[in-house]
Amino acid sequence: MNIDRIQFLTVPVSDQAKARDFCVGDLDHDARVHLQLTTTTDVDADIGKLRAQGVEVDDAEEMAWGRVTSLKDLDGNGIGLLEPSGYGNWPR
Repeated sequence: MNIDRIQFLTVPVSDQAKARDFCVGDLDHDARVHLQLTTTTDVDADIGKLRAQGVEVDDAEEMAWGRVTSLKDLDGNGIGLLEPSGYGNWPR
């Protein structure tokens, strides 16, 4: 996965080891809330990697704030992936 940061995350899970592997590894699966994992640098590549592992992932959608997709972990929790567009960035 191309996620470059997660800030503060608490998720109840049925199997902590599987949940850790899902979130820390190359997203294999596990967690009961909706999570937005911010930020990936290439949502389309991540979708391909996840699908290759057998994970059902929605097609990416173009939004003003970036390209987004969603999937569910092993416990049925919704997870969102965002490749930000730069919308709202302040010019330097």
